[in-house]
Amino acid sequence: MKKQTKLLSGVVTFMSVLALAACSQEASPKDNLVTMKGDTITVSDFYNQAKDTTAGRQAMLTLVLDRVFQEQYGDKISDKEVTKAYNEQVDAYGSNFSAALTSAGMTEKTYKQQIRVKKMIEYAVEKAAKKELTDSNYQKAYQAYTPETTAEVIKLDTEEKAKEVLEKAKAEGADFAKVAKDNTKSDKVDYKFDSSDTTLPKEVKDAAFKLKEGEVSELVKVVDTTNYKPNYYIVKTIKKESKNPDWKTYKKRLTETILNEKKSDATFQNQVIGKTLEKANVKIKDKSFSNILSQYTATDSNTSSSSSK
Repeated sequence: MKKQTKLLSGVVTFMSVLALAACSQEASPKDNLVTMKGDTITVSDFYNQAKDTTAGRQAMLTLVLDRVFQEQYGDKISDKEVTKAYNEQVDAYGSNFSAALTSAGMTEKTYKQQIRVKKMIEYAVEKAAKKELTDSNYQKAYQAYTPETTAEVIKLDTEEKAKEVLEKAKAEGADFAKVAKDNTKSDKVDYKFDSSDTTLPKEVKDAAFKLKEGEVSELVKVVDTTNYKPNYYIVKTIKKESKNPDWKTYKKRLTETILNEKKSDATFQNQVIGKTLEKANVKIKDKSFSNILSQYTATDSNTSSSSSK
């Protein structure tokens, strides 16, 4: 099954954006949106009501990001790329997609708009991340890098069972591979990984790196972030690759590591967005929206201050 992405992920829902945009683009402030006996609701009435809500401020933020990133990076994201991402979600949700779309308050058009903004920001972040591929950062990544290690891993979901299996695995003359295959919760027991690999939890990899070849770890407890339940691992390190003193040997892998770390770093992402907004000379005129860019402008300001010291 393909991985589902929550429809509300990305920047924000676009439904309220379209409402605010309609106020400024398709009607004058005095135009009536609703009429009733003895009263009317105008575009201006609606705008004044909506702008002071959390949804209204989120909508304006998304509208700003959409316009700014479309101007600077819109030509980098094709309609074909957006449609492909959209169809992947349709396939992942199957018959539940329409209901999920409705529940999120979106249409096909507005969801595709959300995807486009998200992809434009991702493009800008990746472009900025590539500028971080300096010798200094390569050296730093190399120091933290551990080359390929081969290990056998047992995964269990209860501490009681894990302790029982650990005793068997550490018994004199024990066949660890057989114990692993007979008891692990996972379908796989044989792994090859380096420190940049994401197949196993970091705690499990670190345990394997600390062991000598042929040694078996103690229980490694890891909390599953999807359900907050603990899993218990037992690791036997089979083979460890010696680390080459020349970092360029691992340049391709280190490049992936540096780029992935930057792209997953929320502070770095906010810095990129802040610089993009600064380049567009965005000025907030309505005090109701005065703080919608603070998470980006503050980050960018702090970065500038620290770099000028």
